[in-house]
Amino acid sequence: MRRFTLLLTLWIVLFVPVSVQAQRKLHLSMVSADIWPEYDRPAVLMIYHLTLDPDTSLPASLSLRIPADAEINAVALQDATGNLINAPYENKNQGLWSMLTITCTSPQVQVEFYTPLVKNGTTRHIVFNWAGDYSVEKLQVNFLQPLGAENPTISLPPVYTGPGQDGLTNYRIEAANLAADSVFALTIDYQRQADALSISSLPIQAASTPGPDTPGHVSMTGILPWALAGIGLLLIVAGIAGFVTWQRGGQVPIDGSRNKSIQKLSEEKFIYCQQCGTRAQPDDVFCRTCGTRLRRGSTA
Repeated sequence: MRRFTLLLTLWIVLFVPVSVQAQRKLHLSMVSADIWPEYDRPAVLMIYHLTLDPDTSLPASLSLRIPADAEINAVALQDATGNLINAPYENKNQGLWSMLTITCTSPQVQVEFYTPLVKNGTTRHIVFNWAGDYSVEKLQVNFLQPLGAENPTISLPPVYTGPGQDGLTNYRIEAANLAADSVFALTIDYQRQADALSISSLPIQAASTPGPDTPGHVSMTGILPWALAGIGLLLIVAGIAGFVTWQRGGQVPIDGSRNKSIQKLSEEKFIYCQQCGTRAQPDDVFCRTCGTRLRRGSTA
């Protein structure tokens, strides 16, 4: 019994600290945090673009602290072709924080979540905290000013101010060589008279002009003769049916089930990538061609 206890003690002393130390050695080459308030929801959309150190052994477990009131929208990895795919993760509440644990099979990780926006009349207030779970070689924070916002005040001076997503003004703040457990804090305040979401007020534009090689493109030259022939045939059939009905003095019955299916089909809404124009599936979060996060319009 004493021999077993001694062996157990030696295992704890020798091996447990090694595993903890190995986890602490994991660090990030790049962290880019996008802050998009009042963009597609009356909240703050946070998008983390994380790059693991090139020497990281994969698969790796990445644990990040995010605000406890965060609503996770998507967790994704970039595959070998550059496309974003959904990543397995767990999220556990730990008081003021939630611990988001991601199984990384790729060094490129993207996390999206929403946090509440603090409003006081026309004043908006945002607090961003990088909790310092890992050391970071370079940190970028991008604040996308909402449409119609005025007088932004940022606690740290931006290194860049210029056009960002959808032509909105972007402010970029940078930091370098952040040690593990080093907290990076940033506060942003601005004035805004309206509550309309930025995405709902932006003009809809095609990402590019469709060409012969555009996915989903159909040449009208090839189908136009068939379309005209089909329309002509339908007109002939409709004329014959109408004549027969008039002769009989009756009415053409309406097929209720067909009418419902047509109504259902007309109500479907197709989503196209605003970056490359590719048609997406109804449940897609990212474009399957270029990896861009799909814009789905405003939601409450």
